[in-house]
Amino acid sequence: MVEAVAERRCATVVLVTAAVPNVADNATPVPANERVAALDVLRGVALLGIFIMNMPGFSHSLFAAPQLEASTGEALVAGLRELLFAGKFNLLFGLLFGIGFALQMTRLERAAAARDEGVRTGRATRIYARRLLFLLGVGLVHAMLLWPGDVLLVYAVLGFALLALRRVGNRHLIALIAACLLFPAFAEVARVDFFSLATDTVAAFQYQQFEASNDLAFGRGSLRDAMVETARVFFWSYTSPLGLFAYASYYVQMATGILAGFVIGRRGWHDIAARDAATPARLRRVALALCGGAIAAGVAASILLGSLPDADSPVAIFVGTLARTIERAALAVFYALTVLRLVDRGVPGWLRPFESAGRMPLSSYLLQTVLASTVFYGWGLGFWNRAGPASEMLLAIGLFVLVQLPLSVWWLRRFRYGPMEYLWRRFTYGRAPA
Repeated sequence: MVEAVAERRCATVVLVTAAVPNVADNATPVPANERVAALDVLRGVALLGIFIMNMPGFSHSLFAAPQLEASTGEALVAGLRELLFAGKFNLLFGLLFGIGFALQMTRLERAAAARDEGVRTGRATRIYARRLLFLLGVGLVHAMLLWPGDVLLVYAVLGFALLALRRVGNRHLIALIAACLLFPAFAEVARVDFFSLATDTVAAFQYQQFEASNDLAFGRGSLRDAMVETARVFFWSYTSPLGLFAYASYYVQMATGILAGFVIGRRGWHDIAARDAATPARLRRVALALCGGAIAAGVAASILLGSLPDADSPVAIFVGTLARTIERAALAVFYALTVLRLVDRGVPGWLRPFESAGRMPLSSYLLQTVLASTVFYGWGLGFWNRAGPASEMLLAIGLFVLVQLPLSVWWLRRFRYGPMEYLWRRFTYGRAPA
């Protein structure tokens, strides 16, 4: 029950800026020929995947008990959504965050060195810390007032941790990544020792209360009612034992992708991408191996965690949870490699709108909250508790393709930055970007 709530609450997206400045004291955009188009496209594609996974959290209470779908079609869509999207795009965006961090810090340090005739890492660190402070502030407002499934706050906190780890060697970081992959399995086994039956009983009662108050505030309440209820859910998540336990696992899951991306970015994203583009056959073999491994791990997780007679045994829980973690990581990397294959000779025309959305990810992410809450909440169209998995998926795809992609293209034809990206740069560098 706790895991289901955590998965649906936290299936959200983390943002990496679309461009970083060339000089440390002037927020000028990266020239087009220096951009990594694949990263922008990946962000855009992941925004769609995240919107699909977030939609159930907007359409009904995150604390509602899982329901058996009324039709075979709805059950099939729910299963496909879990198989193809759950947990994968969180890791993918973590990977992008880590790569972006490595690229941005390298450029900031080079700019500081050129300006001061010597590397002043302290200046680069302070600039990036201001970026994270902005993200932290936006995340707090978003999580406390608008959307309890916000993940900006998570990535701001992990970004500060990454600043502290940026001088750690790759071998130690890889060991830390391995520990992060193992953590969910150990945590699930240890959960029985952490929480008593009485704790679970109280939690079940709290879930029922939250479900009822969510239905009242989100489903029939005003905008103010929805904000107050969002704040209640936020404080429960970060103060209750079960909420903290769930978020601890989620922070570790996000750290896995961030650390992996940082290692890749530090070793040279451009060089790795160039080598992969030069060997498409090898890239295809690796992608197929990852896809096959993800399927095998997913089947193993499903059997061990739900089908075996002794599925509640510590061994089954540990191996099954580890298999599910591996499945999600492998499929996330498979998605990334697939996009690399698609853009190795340039971005195809049909992917260019995704590139535009990926250049303004913070604005796009926040817009998804506005769109979905307007559709489902009582102060909007009021479709709360009226949509099933198929409707939720179609709505997410429709809003993204028909509203967000065209709006991103239109905006960037007229402005250099997305609206939130403009404010982000202004806060970071203390002046309006050119």
